[in-house]
Amino acid sequence: MARPRVTVYNEVSVDGRIQGFVGDPSRYYRRGFALDYDAVLMGSVTARSFGPAETDDEQAGQGPTVAAQPVPEGFAELVTEPRPRLVVVDGGGVVRNWRHAQAQPWYGGFVSLVSAHTPPEHVEHLRRREVDVVTAGDRHVDLAAALEQLARRHGVRSLRTDSGGRLAGALLAAGLVDELVLLVVPRLSGRHHGLSVVELPHPMDEHGLDLELTELERLDDGTLWSRYRVRY
Repeated sequence: MARPRVTVYNEVSVDGRIQGFVGDPSRYYRRGFALDYDAVLMGSVTARSFGPAETDDEQAGQGPTVAAQPVPEGFAELVTEPRPRLVVVDGGGVVRNWRHAQAQPWYGGFVSLVSAHTPPEHVEHLRRREVDVVTAGDRHVDLAAALEQLARRHGVRSLRTDSGGRLAGALLAAGLVDELVLLVVPRLSGRHHGLSVVELPHPMDEHGLDLELTELERLDDGTLWSRYRVRY
């Protein structure tokens, strides 16, 4: 089975940063939820923002009791069934707050992408938390192989990212991105070294990567909703 269709999605400043400016989180999530996908792909740094990591004692048992989070007022229409899976790339085995992720109202299943080098005690922890485990790659997660397993084992047809630039860069460098969707806010980043929308693991050749603009919309505040097809 072929891999899922991959959309990299983010809100950026005019200079391509994802930090150092004030965006519109409500618009970002409303537009993101309207995209066509059945899984959300997240890096380990973003996933750890759901809540504190479990203590050693909590990891050894059933974990903390975390109350289910209600859908925020005005966002009920964004929750549709079946809810998308949350898929986290975590070869290092550092995401240990799955109870908090599972309390979110947005997701209907949970998958961790690990490698053969991920500590076995962490893999066992994932199974205790009823998180599906996809193992791909030796020392690092092989994203191409992992996506193929997501399609074959979980029926994932399309996914969008909810992450920073490093995961987007790794996906692009591996030739796995089909579409780039950006909300370009009419501001410059206030940070001298802010994170970029794409952080490549290694330089591309001098020609870069061609994108084909497929949709462009100017929003009321001057923000541009832009969609690009990636042309490898």
